Amino acid sequence: MRIILLILAVQAISANDLYNLDNRFHSSYYYFSQDSIDKDFLIQDTTDDSLIIYPAKPMLYSLIFPGLGQWYNKSPLWKIGLFSGIEVVSILSGMQWVKKADKIRVDYELFADGNWDLETWVYNTLSTPIGNYADVHIDGTHKLTLKLSGALAEQFGTYVTSDSLEDNAHWVYTGEVSVLRDRDFYENIGKYDQFVGGWTDCYGQGNNQQWFEVYKDVGDSVETIITTPSKEDYVDQRAQSNDYLNMAKFAISAVMFNHVISAMDAVWSTQSSNRPKKEKKVKTDVGLLYDKFSRFGVGGVSISLYW
Repeated sequence: MRIILLILAVQAISANDLYNLDNRFHSSYYYFSQDSIDKDFLIQDTTDDSLIIYPAKPMLYSLIFPGLGQWYNKSPLWKIGLFSGIEVVSILSGMQWVKKADKIRVDYELFADGNWDLETWVYNTLSTPIGNYADVHIDGTHKLTLKLSGALAEQFGTYVTSDSLEDNAHWVYTGEVSVLRDRDFYENIGKYDQFVGGWTDCYGQGNNQQWFEVYKDVGDSVETIITTPSKEDYVDQRAQSNDYLNMAKFAISAVMFNHVISAMDAVWSTQSSNRPKKEKKVKTDVGLLYDKFSRFGVGGVSISLYW
């Protein structure tokens, strides 16, 4: 009788479950506290480290202006300053580079207007040694747009292409034809040998030749380019303008990446701060082992450790 009372006392004091092999060794404490035990068990099982509160607001703030999401999350000042600083510097730099590129563009277009002439192009291409090069001729791969007026416009329309001058070179002496100086014009006269004869410095005083050949390595062969001092100057100006435009494109790319990275950081920071911390508890359990061959049914004591 004393042994049975001792067993019941040990069960009630030191264990939630003093049973391992047979439910006959559940204490009365187990049955009375079963509801609370199940509740605690469910709470522990449903608590998960991956619980995420979606950070819509800080992400939206960072997409609007990098750094705002970090400010909303109360991130360190260096992080707020980093994203907002990259944004401001990139925008201002891009604006300055676009402004410089546009200024150079205006300058090289004015330079071309004063140093490239349609009548000179027709004459040099048809009547000088420049036209002996395979790529230098009126009716070539690339074309300029010509604007006609007067009788020519009535007969042929207002706009024709430059290859019309192959058989009508006399048009340029009527004063009724001019070249449309659009974006394609300013690109073609500096890029293609076909239009090199239009540069007024192809020949100097006394009909001295000033155009010359430049050799460009294109990998498996060497390309011959026909150029003049004015054309070289013009090409350099265009290249400088394009360099500033490329720098402006990099600035725009930096702005876009800054928005995305700032938004991603805002999402990560919010998830990290809102993720519930799983409390690690160490639990012990003591139970009696059932043995049907034992006098009192107790074959030993089981001690378990859970963490």
